[in-house]
Amino acid sequence: MEVKEDKFRIRTYECGVDGSVKIFSLMQYLQEIAALHAGQLGLGFNRLSEMNGYWVLSNIRIEISRLPGRDDEITLRTWPSGYSRTIATREFVGKDQNGSELFRAGSEWMVLNKKTNRLRNLFRLDLNLPKTGVKALPEELKRLEPNGDYREVEVVRVPRSSIDLNGHVNNTEYVRWGIDTLSRTFKLEENLRSVQATYLSEVFEGDELDLLVSSGSGGQFGVLGRKPGTETNVFLMEVSC
Repeated sequence: MEVKEDKFRIRTYECGVDGSVKIFSLMQYLQEIAALHAGQLGLGFNRLSEMNGYWVLSNIRIEISRLPGRDDEITLRTWPSGYSRTIATREFVGKDQNGSELFRAGSEWMVLNKKTNRLRNLFRLDLNLPKTGVKALPEELKRLEPNGDYREVEVVRVPRSSIDLNGHVNNTEYVRWGIDTLSRTFKLEENLRSVQATYLSEVFEGDELDLLVSSGSGGQFGVLGRKPGTETNVFLMEVSC
């Protein structure tokens, strides 16, 4: 499978107070190059819309050597690395202008039916994808499970600006909310070592979301997003500093 490679320049408005790119902004670059590659493979937004489907990110883990900063040019490489009945996997590697590795990531994607929001069987779609492939991460990517004692710290009401082309909250918004909540609750170190997000349920404009947090040893922090008054978990995050 041909690897997709593209260059991006980090903008001023994508950086935080430490000068490094915000993690949710970095994820937007990953989302963009994944969408571009899917389009080249004949499985992009327009093609899936014709099939009454759309891609959703279900799980992603980013392991970070160093985050780029303002005006840095980064080279992103991505490739599909296999699929099962319901999950297609995609890998990413980011390097700086000198060729030094910045980060690598593994991700899992699903196709949902536009009308029913149910999972599509990937074996029944005409996928131009390899059954298996090289992984970017050294360990198998697994979905997060609730782990530890969470405490509720705030409620988010979903604004219209968080809604994407598919009509629901974009995956990067959950990470933005999670990092903001952890930063307000704990004293996070500036240097993130890894971020993982597992997505469990869709959320739409006007919905409310309870955000719960946990902390563990060794700079480990967790976020759980849950629909108020229910046991319906929406997303899980783990952050290592």
